[in-house]
Amino acid sequence: MHGFSENQLFGTFLAIAVLLLVTRGMAELCRRIGQPEVLGELLGGFVIGPSIFGALFPGAFATLFLNPAVSQALMLLSWIGAILLLMIAGMEADLTILRQKVIPGLLAAAGAIGASIGLGAYVGVKLFGLEPTNAFFLGLVLSVTAVSVMAKLLIEREALRRDYAQVMLAAGIAGEVIVWPLISIASSVQHRANPFTAGLQATLLAAGFFFLMFTVGRTFTFWAMRRVADVTGVPNGELSLVLVLLCVAAAATTLMGLHPLLGAFVFGVLLGKAPRATIALKERIQGLTVAFFAPIFFGLAGMRVNLFHLRGMQSLKGILILLVVAGLAKVLFGFLGALAGRLPVWEAGMVGVGLNLKGGTDVVVAIIGTELLLMSSDLYTTYAVVAILTVVVSPSMMGWLAAKTHPGELELKRLNREEARKLAYLADRERVLIPMIAELLPAPSAQLVAAIAAAKHGESELFDLTELCFGADSSITRAGTPDAVVRASSVLSHAAEHEHVSLHRVAAATGDVFGALKAASEGQHLLMIGAERVYGDVTVSFGGMQDRALREISTDVLLTVFPDVELPRIRRILVPINGLEHSLAAADIAAYIAKGSGAEVVLLTVVAPRLGPLFWRERKHRDLLQAGYMITREAKARIARLDIQLSERVVLAPNPAEAVMEELSGHSYDLLVLGSVMRSSSQGVALGGTVEHLLHAATIARVVLASRNADVSSS
Repeated sequence: MHGFSENQLFGTFLAIAVLLLVTRGMAELCRRIGQPEVLGELLGGFVIGPSIFGALFPGAFATLFLNPAVSQALMLLSWIGAILLLMIAGMEADLTILRQKVIPGLLAAAGAIGASIGLGAYVGVKLFGLEPTNAFFLGLVLSVTAVSVMAKLLIEREALRRDYAQVMLAAGIAGEVIVWPLISIASSVQHRANPFTAGLQATLLAAGFFFLMFTVGRTFTFWAMRRVADVTGVPNGELSLVLVLLCVAAAATTLMGLHPLLGAFVFGVLLGKAPRATIALKERIQGLTVAFFAPIFFGLAGMRVNLFHLRGMQSLKGILILLVVAGLAKVLFGFLGALAGRLPVWEAGMVGVGLNLKGGTDVVVAIIGTELLLMSSDLYTTYAVVAILTVVVSPSMMGWLAAKTHPGELELKRLNREEARKLAYLADRERVLIPMIAELLPAPSAQLVAAIAAAKHGESELFDLTELCFGADSSITRAGTPDAVVRASSVLSHAAEHEHVSLHRVAAATGDVFGALKAASEGQHLLMIGAERVYGDVTVSFGGMQDRALREISTDVLLTVFPDVELPRIRRILVPINGLEHSLAAADIAAYIAKGSGAEVVLLTVVAPRLGPLFWRERKHRDLLQAGYMITREAKARIARLDIQLSERVVLAPNPAEAVMEELSGHSYDLLVLGSVMRSSSQGVALGGTVEHLLHAATIARVVLASRNADVSSS
């Protein structure tokens, strides 16, 4: 294996630096003037390409970008950017929506592809004087949608989850699935092979790939994500695994003669529903892509435009026809297809314009055409200019149409639910540890876990329970096991019968009970323990092992305080909230418990005036109440997605703890859920004065979330 020389390494790093500097700089400039960043990246590539920088400084351009080793390195980074963009688009694709919108998606794709191939072939023969096969290939190039550009635009506009965006993605990917077999046919004709055999083979391979990915691939991806995250403990292991599987999927479709972008998109669809694919992981992937790989991909696409390959008026005429006539035909028939699929008019217009986006996969297809001698370098340059101009024009049209595509009632409800889910505490927390230690009262914890599991199942969210067992035979049903522990294990077994819930029984590997508990909690999202009562006057304590767990274990702890072995039937839950993240997280936990047990949640906000009730004035009184209701609205916005019975109360009182106790004494509640940030303490535990007072004073079952971070919403 031959490595890079020092000069080649120097040239590669310098070229990457220049490319990133110019493309990101142009992207920022476009963003500031209200244009999409992807346009700036394409224009940045054009500026440092052969048409401008190469013409003004040919020596510097050749040194930077024409070294074969440097070109190969940049091309590899460009491909990585392309497959990452398609994977991100796949992660945001919702199979439920795609199934609902499959008809408009397929009709839009069929209309856009049919019009482009037909008109492209006609223009190729009449205007450019091409042979029928070459003209057909020009039509194929025109029919391809730049899904990578589409994904980047939708990401920038934060519109990937809109219904019309899902139709655009479905139509774009459907177009690629259709086009690659057609490319195989065109290539086989060029090489005097049987076109029918080539097209049939490509179609069967595509169908086989989809089948394998959504059966074996899905099972393996889910297993591997759990294994790497839960067992290996490799730092950033999930991110590394995602990149490995992405490359394997892209390699598989490349080997099949299809396209790596197809494999990347399908893998992204699987990853979007995979365990441990948290919002934080998705944000890391998107940040890496947008900051480094995508600018290189779009920058190189812009650099491929060489105006010196144009041939005067003939080329200008070709650019005008391909830009206006072919573009309008694709937009029109894509629009009509989406409209025939019963998409609203403005959304159908968005789909039509979106399917006409260029500057991504279509350029790749054009490059393949030049390698297969199906397109000349002159025709490629003509098309590349059309691609750049299309990206200049299309985003403004899409912005104008987007302003008119107001979401309907059902879509708005879905979007609000998804936005609330991003802020929710439990939505992305999949791993929960329940230790089978009699001292930690596992039975009440198991009851709450069972309710949360039922709610998780209802929301189609993954929930992995880990039951930590102790004893030589590690069997929870062995002789001598306390009845409460056996009952807790039975409750967990029933909870695991839900479709999206799994139960893993782990035997403690050491005789040190707390050491085993601490080791098992590593990598868990939540530890569930219980206590009989609250001890202490100056400092709060729940018992020796409970206090150690709260002080020393790094994961969040959900502690249930109740003297009996089992909790009563939960019908009404009180959650005091103050607007801070830990109290909103407690409200989220209460909502899941309520959804799983059919209970009502009451949100209580206590607003304490600084100067006391004697200084209240009517206007000040209204302002304080308004502030309290703003806090409850924030909590309601996060948990209303769970469709539970929800009430709110706002009271003005100088002492929040006393106000909560007054609410408990005046109404019937079965559970009090509190949120707190675990603070350092040399003796006992420190959960905050109000929380500690309520844990002492309340007599009903109490649950407290002891979070390790003030920002408990992050995963």
